[in-house]
Amino acid sequence: MHVPIRLSRVFATTVVLPAIAVLVTACGGGAASMGPATPVPSGVIAVEAREYAFTPSALSVTAGSVRFAVRNGGTQEHEFEVFKGDQVVDEIEGIVPGLTKDATMTLEAGTYTYMCKINGHDQLGMKGTLTVN
Repeated sequence: MHVPIRLSRVFATTVVLPAIAVLVTACGGGAASMGPATPVPSGVIAVEAREYAFTPSALSVTAGSVRFAVRNGGTQEHEFEVFKGDQVVDEIEGIVPGLTKDATMTLEAGTYTYMCKINGHDQLGMKGTLTVN
């Protein structure tokens, strides 16, 4: 009767455990599977988009030419739209999961809002405040 137990241990260590490891690796998802974040050059404003928030949620920059690098660390497509009141000033569209896109915007002094308007993400809290001095 001892032989069936030994066979099941061999089966478990040679077939079942490796199969579980493959499944866990294939289904893991999350930030670890997207690889390391690309370093942002000095002077570039780094923003991360995730469900359903931007990090940071408040920014302060100097008026003039401002370069933003927006990385999608989430699992859904996002965009980065900058508004002055209800007017779109500029935007970065099509930021798919794991991608970083950048844009240089010319901004005058004032208070702006940035948000993701895809599928109502802004209504779920995906927005921030941009102060330009």
